[in-house]
Amino acid sequence: MTRLGLAQGGEGLNDDRYATWDAAYVLGSLTEEDRREYEAHLPTCARCRAAVAELSDIPPLLATLDTADVAAIDGEQSQPPPHMLDSLLTRVQAQRRRSRWMTTAALAVAAAVVAIALVVGIRPQSFGLQQSDDQPAAAAMEMTKVSDTPINATISMTGYGWGTRIDMACTYGDWGRRDAPPQNLGMVVVGRDGSQSQVATWLGLSGATALPSGNTPLPMDQIAAVQLVSPDSGQVLLEKKL
Repeated sequence: MTRLGLAQGGEGLNDDRYATWDAAYVLGSLTEEDRREYEAHLPTCARCRAAVAELSDIPPLLATLDTADVAAIDGEQSQPPPHMLDSLLTRVQAQRRRSRWMTTAALAVAAAVVAIALVVGIRPQSFGLQQSDDQPAAAAMEMTKVSDTPINATISMTGYGWGTRIDMACTYGDWGRRDAPPQNLGMVVVGRDGSQSQVATWLGLSGATALPSGNTPLPMDQIAAVQLVSPDSGQVLLEKKL
């Protein structure tokens, strides 16, 4: 049988035929044949696609109806109770407001991330990420043992507008036996003014290697020494004088 909607006669005829199919399609009440026909029509009709999208919130909300609401629909009343329709519409509107808010918030966050990335890329000094011109990054420097210890370490220092970052490569060696207990270790920065600041702590394990880093507000030229210490006793194990 030739369907009226597929007969020759212009776009208006097809539009009229499918104008009331959107709700039935969303709720799954079309026959298999009609569903296939409507799905073939949707790519060619922006109005029907918009109508389906407008109703796409309804099935999830219908799933939230309680037993009393279902009984009211299935009862003798020919129309759903007004309060149920109002409630359903309110839920749809609230969900759409949340969806719009989430979309707007996501776009705002994405825009902020892009803006920050541009600022960091163009003006890294605004975030203190640019190395200062007069304090270039230094090569790795060997630390000197000042106590009896199997630990060996090197440090490298990088100057920034906000201060200095110190990176240490610390090799513990073997403390006599593989089951030696762990040891608390720390990195101390000694300023030329005599100040001392512990900028990092970590746990040393026999036979392991650690790569601790510490930050200090002191410029590189104001640092007199960097020490590797035992925080528990205050004993200096290694030191690099600058």
